[in-house]
Amino acid sequence: MNRFLTVTILFALTALGIGLSLQGVERIFLLGGLAAAYLTIFGLGVSILKFNFFLKAVCRGDSSIKWVTLTFDDGPDPVCTPALLKTLKCLDIKAAFFPIGLKTRQYPEVLKMIDQEGHVLGNHSFRHTWWTNLLISGGLDREIQRTQEAIGAAIGKAPAFFRPPMGLTNPHLGGRLKKHGLTLIGWDVRPFDTRRGDDRVIEDVLKKVRNGSIILLHEAGRGAPELAALISGLVTGLKTQGYSIVGLEELVGIKAYQPTEEGNPDESVLAVEKELEAGEFRKQGGFRMFLAKKLIATAYIKKAMKERVTLDAFKSRPSPRFLWGVSFVLGSYILGWPMVGLFSFLAAYFQTPALLIVGPAFYGFSHFVFLFGMYLAGRDCIRYADIMLSWALRRAMERALPRRIL
Repeated sequence: MNRFLTVTILFALTALGIGLSLQGVERIFLLGGLAAAYLTIFGLGVSILKFNFFLKAVCRGDSSIKWVTLTFDDGPDPVCTPALLKTLKCLDIKAAFFPIGLKTRQYPEVLKMIDQEGHVLGNHSFRHTWWTNLLISGGLDREIQRTQEAIGAAIGKAPAFFRPPMGLTNPHLGGRLKKHGLTLIGWDVRPFDTRRGDDRVIEDVLKKVRNGSIILLHEAGRGAPELAALISGLVTGLKTQGYSIVGLEELVGIKAYQPTEEGNPDESVLAVEKELEAGEFRKQGGFRMFLAKKLIATAYIKKAMKERVTLDAFKSRPSPRFLWGVSFVLGSYILGWPMVGLFSFLAAYFQTPALLIVGPAFYGFSHFVFLFGMYLAGRDCIRYADIMLSWALRRAMERALPRRIL
């Protein structure tokens, strides 16, 4: 469980306790303070990548060795990037580049140059806008997928590294990265090189750098000669301090590109898409064919059809954690309204008004039991729901489409 879910559950339980135990101005004041504290932590989690609030980010490599790596964002630039590549070649340095998908489509030949020089390429979203972090699953998925496709079209490989625009994250990002087989790459040295002069940038990097540092720089923001001078001076300073400069792949110990079979859609799915594009099937089925075409274009359906999802997972015994969680959830319903009704009846039967307090107490306690049960069973519940949905959609697609194109 990530820190976001842990913090959210703790705050929810605390808010529930305050709501049930207090009243009046005191309750409003404490709940307001609790909400402010939660929003503050949430904001820090969004903006500070090293916080690892929503998902884990690789912000530093092995710290037992005196080495660092250089990474460059927001390219490719048709003027600055080739000059930068020439400088890196003269210095015998391998770096990592995180290009923007839109620019990648405009300058694919520059991306080929980066790859041919032996540097690593990662995904940096398609448009690189501040509101990218406000997108939910579908929008994020398109931003990532379109960039993967643009880089793949340029170099024939699918990146395994992703760096979010401006280092911002949100609760939806982890699922999208997992779906596309991407590792989140951050940094631990950021000199804001687009806003400062060369001397200030070099001074800041040399002051903050440590073993295993990932240094964030940019391809644009200054002229090609100035960029070459900056990198030359920075590399000289790092080497003077005894640091060796290695590639990102070597520093973090993670492969930079996905295996070929994971980077390409399944051939059978592609065949279905091609058949659906044919005019012959556009006339058949009307809305059914239209809907099938839209569904088969989604990554979720492609994955379900490629993996041919079945319900075999339900044949094996669930984990003890899941069973305990379900037991607590079911038990919470017994501790809720039934207890209120029971103790109301007992209070009337024995003429003991004090018993009326016991029912609501059980009702409040049942909420804690329910949340604890969901905490235990939640992950498996989501997995089972995903299997059921994938299987149902795959079966629906198989029934809707003509057999000969499946």
